[in-house]
Amino acid sequence: MLDSSSAVYAPRSSRSQIVALQSAVDMDSFWRASLSLMRKELPQRSCVLFSDIVDFEPMQLRYHLVAPRNPDYVPARSLSVAAPYLARHPRIESYTYAEIAAEDPEAQQRRLEQEPDPEWDDFVALAFWRKAEPHSVLAVLGDKQVPQEEKAFLEFLHPMIDAGLARLRTLEQERSLSTLLQGYLQNSPEALVFFDTQGRLLYQSAHGETQFSRWNRSLRRGQEPAGLPAALRTVFQGAEKELRLQHPELPELSATLDPTPGGYVLRLVDTQTLGQAGELSQQALAALKKLSPSEQRVARLVVEGLRNDQIAERLCRSPRTVEFQLHNVFRKLGVGNRVQLSRMLS
Repeated sequence: MLDSSSAVYAPRSSRSQIVALQSAVDMDSFWRASLSLMRKELPQRSCVLFSDIVDFEPMQLRYHLVAPRNPDYVPARSLSVAAPYLARHPRIESYTYAEIAAEDPEAQQRRLEQEPDPEWDDFVALAFWRKAEPHSVLAVLGDKQVPQEEKAFLEFLHPMIDAGLARLRTLEQERSLSTLLQGYLQNSPEALVFFDTQGRLLYQSAHGETQFSRWNRSLRRGQEPAGLPAALRTVFQGAEKELRLQHPELPELSATLDPTPGGYVLRLVDTQTLGQAGELSQQALAALKKLSPSEQRVARLVVEGLRNDQIAERLCRSPRTVEFQLHNVFRKLGVGNRVQLSRMLS
C-alpha cells in the first residue's frame, strides 16, 4: 500500500470514502464515513474515536470492534495510557503504543489498570489539537505491532481528518448560535421578520409571524401594490435606506424595513400592543414574552382601566373571548387580578 518512491500513501480506490469524510456535516456522519474508509483499507483493525477532550479526558467515545475476544468488551473511555506522552509531545500528529511504552515504563501498568483484558497489543493514533491540548484522537487497534504501511496510511489521512473536524466545530458553533438566537427572538415581544438579500424569508419571531400574516391578510383585493410585499420588492431591488410603511386598512399597524449587511429586518408595530421594548422595564419585557400579541392588546387595555365589555367593544370581540384571554394572561403571568397586572406591566 505504501508508495516506496515517495513514501506517501495515496489510495485511489478509496476516493469516494475520502470525499464522504471531507463532506460530513455532523459528527455522526463523520464517524460513519471514517468507518467506511477503515473497513475498506484496514478491515482487520478496530478503531476508536475520542472527541470533545477536556484536560485529556474525552467527553464522547465512538468505537468499532472487529471480532472481539470478549463479547462484552468496551474500549476504555480514558486517555490515561497516552495522556503523559501527549503532554510531553504537544501537537504530535501520530503515535503508537510501542512508542509510548519505549519512553514511559509506567504505561503498561496504566494500560492494565484501564483494561485488565485488553483487546489490542498495539495501536496507532492520530491526534488533533487545539493549542496545547488535543480535542480529538482517532486510534486504530490491532493484535500485533502496527505495520509501517498502515501508519503511513493514517498519516496520509491526518490533514483531511483535521480539516473535517475543524469544519464540524465551525458548523456546530453556527448551529448553536442559530439555535440560541432563534430561541431568544422567538420569545421577543417585538414583531420581527428576517429576509435575505433576495427577499426570501429566513425567520420570524412568534409575534412577527402573527403580525406579518395579519398585515397581508388584511389587505383588500387590488391593494397589494401599496402593501408590504410590493414595498419589500422595492427595497430588495437596491434601496439602502430605511423604509417606513403604514398599513392601508389597519391604522394601528405600521412597519419599518431596515437593510442590514446580511439582508433585511422587518419590524411590525401594533399601537394596540403594549408599549415598545425600549420603553418597558425588564419586568414588563419578561412578562410580555409570555403573551401572544392578542393577549398583549387585552393586557394594555386592562392597564388603561377598561372593563371587559369596553375591551370587547374596542377590539371587536365578544366579552366571552376577552374574559378567556384575560384568564390566560393572569395564568401565564401568575397574577390574580387587574391591580397586580397593572403593577407588573408598569
